[in-house]
Amino acid sequence: MIVIPAIDIIDGKCVRLTQGDYNKIHEYNSDPVEQARYFEKEGARYLHVIDLGGAKKGSPVNFEVIKRIKEGTSLTIECGGGIRDKKTINDYLLAGIDYIILGSIIFKNPEFVKDALKKFGNEKFIASLDFEDGFVKLSGWQEATQISIEEGILHIKKLGFQKLIYTDIKTDGMLKGHNFEAAKYIRSLFDGFLISSGGISSKDDILKLKGIGVDGVIIGKALYTGHVKLNEIINLV
Repeated sequence: MIVIPAIDIIDGKCVRLTQGDYNKIHEYNSDPVEQARYFEKEGARYLHVIDLGGAKKGSPVNFEVIKRIKEGTSLTIECGGGIRDKKTINDYLLAGIDYIILGSIIFKNPEFVKDALKKFGNEKFIASLDFEDGFVKLSGWQEATQISIEEGILHIKKLGFQKLIYTDIKTDGMLKGHNFEAAKYIRSLFDGFLISSGGISSKDDILKLKGIGVDGVIIGKALYTGHVKLNEIINLV
């Protein structure tokens, strides 16, 4: 299992949301590059970066900041947020980003996604499935759907994704633990590389997910608040 610290960016700053609510923004660092370097110093090898402004707008807003993170570290970076066309995908790959995260567009324009995976190689992509109360949400968690978790994962598998990040919006940013029942369910549905996100706030949470068979965990607010120390957990799994 790999531990992946998270950086979310709005207006060029490192922030965290609570349950995906753009009205509940807390700024943790005005310099995301500095934050990434800190995570690297603490032992991180991977980094999860989301352009939250881009996710909300539907097109990249913080591309240059993300590019500087890649240039300023040796971290393996997965990046998402408002990636909706092939030019953007190509720009990120040329900037050295290792994995492209696709979310809403998987459901809104599956033909585009199918073509992108064929053009750039499905090994370069990670599907993102965000849900609340058992149903998928889109557009930076702002848009509700009637797509169930199972339907969403079957769709993702059919498109050819080998890697999947899932997030239970209700647990995200709450520091009250992960939805382990969802983890077990999603693990049973998806046999590729599975990354858990949302509410992970202790060593025990990480070990439980390892026991379930999850391949990676994304940790955000718990690192910023000190609930979890990256250098203490990086070799735990």
